[in-house]
Amino acid sequence: MATTETPWCGMAAKKLYLQSGQFSATMRDSLDVSAVESELASIEWDGTNTVFCGSNGRKLYLQSGKFSATLKDSESVSALDSGGMNGVSFDSTNTPWSSDNTVASGANLMLQSGQFSATVKTSLEVGSTGLNIDTCTDISYSEGNTPWCGAVDDKLYLQSGQFSSIIKTSLSVGGVDTYPAGISWDGTNTPWSGDTGNKLYLQSGQFSATIKTSLDISTIDTYPTGISTDDNNSRLNGASSAFTPTAVIF
Repeated sequence: MATTETPWCGMAAKKLYLQSGQFSATMRDSLDVSAVESELASIEWDGTNTVFCGSNGRKLYLQSGKFSATLKDSESVSALDSGGMNGVSFDSTNTPWSSDNTVASGANLMLQSGQFSATVKTSLEVGSTGLNIDTCTDISYSEGNTPWCGAVDDKLYLQSGQFSSIIKTSLSVGGVDTYPAGISWDGTNTPWSGDTGNKLYLQSGQFSATIKTSLDISTIDTYPTGISTDDNNSRLNGASSAFTPTAVIF
């Protein structure tokens, strides 16, 4: 199926939003989550529930549906994160998340077991003390690879696997928005969000230079920090995660 609704989240109003299509101006639903998280950082639809995270509470959250008021689960990652938690996703088995400020070594891509156990299965340091690629402002999962974005070099990245040190491709979007804050994958194109322009963007492929469409959301919220797609099967390519655990390098 194609995307019919676009989940996204905003930092200012602390809400989860459900935007019609990719992207009409119609708002289908929204949910205020300020009672549990004051710095809403990222969102992903897992096919049944809504995964989100926050950099203030330093937690992974599992919200029922799109969106009921029921919080099904949460997991504190404060032992790992120092307040820079920015991204979360789901790979059909485990929970990728990202932080600009982990306890041990700065900007990391992380893989948390399940939804959610306390076990970290693997990690990759992508900041200045590791691969020196970028900070990381959001993360997703795409057909065995890891899309993520960074706000220092203003780029979208496609990291091989979960997580090898190989960057398969990247694209600078600084000419469009100087703070890419959210990223996902719909099987064909790349939804992402930008904090400077307060817009949702749809980038062709992974990643051509073509912007297929965009939507200004500044009258609804400011600082859109995460974006997803309701076409979870296409994002995952209809397959279970083929991840094989390796040594944790965090």
